[in-house]
Amino acid sequence: MFAKFTGSFHFIPILIVLSAFLAALAPLQARSLGQQGGPPPKRQALPLDPLTLEERKLSEQIAREDSKVRELLENRSQLVSIALLFLKPDGEQVAVPTKPVAIDRHAEVLFRREDEAGVRAVVNLSKRSVVSAERVTSMELPLTPEDISQAAKLALADAELRTALGEELKSYTAAAEAPGARTKQFAITGLRLFSKGEDDPCTKHRCVQLMFRRGRDYLSDTTVWVDLTERHVYVERGKNETH
Repeated sequence: MFAKFTGSFHFIPILIVLSAFLAALAPLQARSLGQQGGPPPKRQALPLDPLTLEERKLSEQIAREDSKVRELLENRSQLVSIALLFLKPDGEQVAVPTKPVAIDRHAEVLFRREDEAGVRAVVNLSKRSVVSAERVTSMELPLTPEDISQAAKLALADAELRTALGEELKSYTAAAEAPGARTKQFAITGLRLFSKGEDDPCTKHRCVQLMFRRGRDYLSDTTVWVDLTERHVYVERGKNETH
């Protein structure tokens, strides 16, 4: 009896120590599992990282809500492009900065007004504010995939072009810059068309020259350009035929 009691007496302190150790270890294990199972910490965007979809939406929202931008846009407007803009931080002239310099994220937002003029807004995404806003000419606005698609749709409805394309007409689509368009047998691409002639509508209007690709070749005997401002299609067949 006594021997059994003595053995139990030595075993009880060991159980107490082991229980206390496991109790102290449990919160650490739970915290580790929580960190492994939870979402990873979100990485802060670096100055030259591409704009995310959320940043693009935020850039347009900040620009449209700015009073100066609204004044320049006047009435209805169309979003042309949103691009990352890298601006040098203030105080960069210091050769060896005493502390890290925070670099804000900026975006350039371009709009087109009804009169074809443009508005350029520089948005500070880090501070959610508009740094500057100014009017730009139509010539300074880039051509968008929507512009090419709109021009292609107008051109494919033109009777002269339909005659020139013949049976191949049905192979082309107005979605000129749709995904996979470059690998298709028939595709439509476009370039911005500029002019300096006083009587040329493309001096002031937004014009697109369309190119119709068939495999590796382009439609060479027919030239097509579209005045998107006036929604007019010009087709030149050979040297002497013009529509």
